[in-house]
Amino acid sequence: MDKRNLFLDFFRFIASVGIILVHIKFRGALGSVLASVGLWGVAFFSVISGYACNGDNNEVMAAKILKRLKRTVVITAITVICYAVFSFFILKSLGKTDLWIQGFTNPVSYLRMLVLGDFEFFYAGALWYLVALIYSYVIFYFLVRYNLKKLIYVLTPLTLVFRVIIDTYVRSSDVSWHISANWLVGVLPMMLLGYVIADQKERLEKLPMSLLITISAISAAAMMTASCLRFFNFDISQIFIILCVTSVFLTGIRKPDCYICRPIAYLGKEDSLYIYLIHMMVALILRNILNSLPVSPDTIYRLLPVTSVIFSVLAARLLSIVIKAFRKSFAKS
Repeated sequence: MDKRNLFLDFFRFIASVGIILVHIKFRGALGSVLASVGLWGVAFFSVISGYACNGDNNEVMAAKILKRLKRTVVITAITVICYAVFSFFILKSLGKTDLWIQGFTNPVSYLRMLVLGDFEFFYAGALWYLVALIYSYVIFYFLVRYNLKKLIYVLTPLTLVFRVIIDTYVRSSDVSWHISANWLVGVLPMMLLGYVIADQKERLEKLPMSLLITISAISAAAMMTASCLRFFNFDISQIFIILCVTSVFLTGIRKPDCYICRPIAYLGKEDSLYIYLIHMMVALILRNILNSLPVSPDTIYRLLPVTSVIFSVLAARLLSIVIKAFRKSFAKS
């Protein structure tokens, strides 16, 4: 995907906004429905990453994967440092600096960060995805470098089934979400699927557009329905999330210039990563501001998701402008 795909860029923005609404939810059925869009978004970004790992020359692609791996490591390190500093000042303002010190002086905290991507103790729980992406890129490097395509085709259905089983169990039980939010369940299966889609692109492009659009619409409706109406007490939305991500992605491959809304596609291209990286900071600041106002808790619960989306998008747009200006000035010097 060397040329920008406006269709996928549009849905990058939708995915990033959905991820915000996973972490700052509305109450009731609306919250569950919108959160399912965020879960769809995580899978969508993973498919894009896997799709980009496919190419004709294994050595060239392995080098590109290694480059993406290094970039992700740098982004993760910078973001973790920013959240660590941010959380220090937040906890200091609340008179709870001891909690910050306890977290960062506990060796188990570092083990959980490295193994599970667990950054919850300093408000960065959403960063699990970056750690999972790093591990997945490492695996993909070896799979592609040593031309293990047959193994990829074996692993793809196995890991997808495993993802559905584990995710259904987690969402239907009172257990830690880290059981499914990790590289093995949360990212690698969808990256493998993205790679297979790229490898079978010529065949898949023969699918009728009407079929893809129909599957996208039906699976999206089923995904949202299953997220709030459980079948035999099971949340089976993951099945429809995988189906919806696949059909939407295939539609984007077929219609790359169908941007739906150009400003949204532009924001998806430029700001979706920044929205994901900073939204927890923005939400925490807004929560503290709203808590200081003479409004009821119910009002705060209603306002927080909306304001988090709006200000995360605005903050990401500002951050994007600043970073782009810095890069230009650095290039000139």
